Amino acid sequence: MNNYLPVMLLKDLITLPNQEVKVELSNSLSKKLLTLAFKHHNGDLLIVCPKDALEESPDINDLPLVGVVGHIKSKIVLPNGNIRVTLVGINRVNIFEYRNFDDDKEILMANVKVIEIPKSDLVEQTALRRKLVKITNRYLNESSNVSNSINNSLKEVTDLYKLTDIIASFIPLQLEKKIYYMEEVDPVKRANQLIYDIAVELEIIALDKKMDATITKELENNQKEYILKEKLSYIQKELGIDKDDNVDIKQEYLQKLESLKLSNKTKNKLLDEIHKLSNIQDNHPEMSVIRNYLDTVLNLPWNNASSDCLDLAKIKHNLDKIHYGLSNAKARILEYVAVKKRNPNIKSPIICLVGPPGVGKTSFGMNVAKSLHKEFYKISVGGLNDTNELMGNRRTYIGSSPGKIMQALLKCGVNNPVILIDEIDKMVKNYQGDPASSMLEILDPEQNMMFTDNYIEEPFDISKVLFILTANDETAIPKVLKDRLEIIELSSYTEFEKADIARKYLIPNILKEYNLTGKNIKFNDETILEIVNKYTKEAGLRELKRNLNTIIRKVIIEYDDKEIHRVLGLKDILKYLGKPKYQTILNSTLRPGLCNALAYTPMGGVVIPIESCLYDGEGKIISSGSLGKVTAESVQVALSYIKSNKDIFQVSNCHFEHKDIHIHFLEGAVPKDGPSSGASIVTSILSLILNKNIPEDIAMTGEITLRGDILTIGGLKEKILGAYNSNIKQVFIPSGNINDLDEIPKKVRQNLDIIPVSNYIEIFQRIFN
Repeated sequence: MNNYLPVMLLKDLITLPNQEVKVELSNSLSKKLLTLAFKHHNGDLLIVCPKDALEESPDINDLPLVGVVGHIKSKIVLPNGNIRVTLVGINRVNIFEYRNFDDDKEILMANVKVIEIPKSDLVEQTALRRKLVKITNRYLNESSNVSNSINNSLKEVTDLYKLTDIIASFIPLQLEKKIYYMEEVDPVKRANQLIYDIAVELEIIALDKKMDATITKELENNQKEYILKEKLSYIQKELGIDKDDNVDIKQEYLQKLESLKLSNKTKNKLLDEIHKLSNIQDNHPEMSVIRNYLDTVLNLPWNNASSDCLDLAKIKHNLDKIHYGLSNAKARILEYVAVKKRNPNIKSPIICLVGPPGVGKTSFGMNVAKSLHKEFYKISVGGLNDTNELMGNRRTYIGSSPGKIMQALLKCGVNNPVILIDEIDKMVKNYQGDPASSMLEILDPEQNMMFTDNYIEEPFDISKVLFILTANDETAIPKVLKDRLEIIELSSYTEFEKADIARKYLIPNILKEYNLTGKNIKFNDETILEIVNKYTKEAGLRELKRNLNTIIRKVIIEYDDKEIHRVLGLKDILKYLGKPKYQTILNSTLRPGLCNALAYTPMGGVVIPIESCLYDGEGKIISSGSLGKVTAESVQVALSYIKSNKDIFQVSNCHFEHKDIHIHFLEGAVPKDGPSSGASIVTSILSLILNKNIPEDIAMTGEITLRGDILTIGGLKEKILGAYNSNIKQVFIPSGNINDLDEIPKKVRQNLDIIPVSNYIEIFQRIFN
């Protein structure tokens, strides 16, 4: 055998002579090592295990002076590029020197010499071999970790040297022991040590079995004890004898109960539940039900209340700091605080904020809680159709729990938090129940002091809770529920209000979020108005905030790690946001039959163009545009009014007897209903028949009667704001809505020509004179 062999380092793996191991190799060095072994050493190499297995790159001094020569029995290249090698240990060798291979310094070579086997007494070897085989067979029978199939191979081995290597290879020994068996040359010493080590393993196996038997017996005893306890419980029940197995738990619950100020009825009910624990075993299913119930009820904030901030100036400052406008909502909160200072026991108001999306309803509720130093909890009821979500499940059901109101109080830990109930207008009524009806008990000031959750089963006073509700569409709130709410309308923002909010609130907050200041990025007033008018079309601020975020992010990317100092102009807006999405001119082409109507939607006030056309027919009237029943009737009323006053309007019967009229409300995918478009329908038909164009900057609203009277309508503020934001200059409104003009911002009134009318003749004379 060549004196120098390539060295393979196998950490935590000892290979003995006559032992076969499989190794998967992945690095390039191992592959070069195999090539060298096959090319110059007939597939032989030296296998050693470093002394320190934790060392990533062991030094030569960390390598042993005894190793095993291994032969590469097989080599398989795997699909992932790794090589699976089967190595067979051949001989123990002494290692005299380690050095790097001349042609490749990464490969380690070793100068080795086969160790001669020392001679020993044949009788002693035979006795040791028989003893070793016997104790090994006993180990194989007792152990479940080693296969008995090795018995056959042991019977065929007569050489003690080879036998000790085979047995040492499969006995589960520590690495230090394996190293000993690899370095020890004398087979007699190895045999004696193996007999001792196997005897220790047999003792461990016996101890494991004893422990298993003890555990099994204990489990059987526990089961037996359970059955006996159940029988004893039944006997005690029959004899009327009380037992006291849960004294500690019962005492803990009693102490909690004594610390609470509850009505006698509620206290007696809870005492009954606590006493039930004395007659129930720990593993009885009813035990967990009762304990969950007691833990829930006793942890409710029956007497815990937070101290509210009553400093009006400080509260007003905090409310103004976060929200622009919302004067009516802020005033109501300040009124509540002012009254509470005089009467601490005053009931909390139940406020419902109604307005388009994005005007700050939800965030206002959060700000109220923060300003008053109250706990806050939000409940979303949009799409809710199960009353149990609000009122809780009865305890008879598996997995029952309190409703959302009680859960809110448990999490807040006080009985006077702010609870925001979001999207109250979007609850669903179906076969599962009517959540709006359940809300009556929660939100009625005359009832909620005795609110009873299905799970709690005892009245709880929630009159101290400040409920703030939000809705987009006031008409979608059930009337019986609406009657119990204090409605506060939040209107749309004008373009100047949006610009002001962007300047004072949105832009500073966005810059702060991105770790910037107003010195880094500035927006001039003209730029902000450009974004508001040409890139947003909404009542609220969400789209405006998204656009501002987009611009600032793109500026940050443009400057990367450089210091940012940028004043954004109109060209920058076009660069970062692209072409304008919206135009302020509604009707770019004037033509007879086209007239603007004002409508109030959950998204705010909007301008809806109405167009008419006339063609040969049989005097039919056709209406389209996703119209509701009320709007369709308004079309009939408008046509009847025109026919009955044809002399005043200077129209002939031929327009109605031999012609068909088609009236279409634009944006046909949007459902429309209500009587307020009557004046606009009349104007559209007369414009068509008289061949008169209606200016694009004129809009109107008002219900019309058969006599031409213009009746009062609702949602005037939102409609006026919608007209203003759509660049309308002149608006006709019913005279009955004059008092509503006080709610409209002064700047809007100054920029709009608002004309109150009581009869359609007034509109006709102004437009068609």
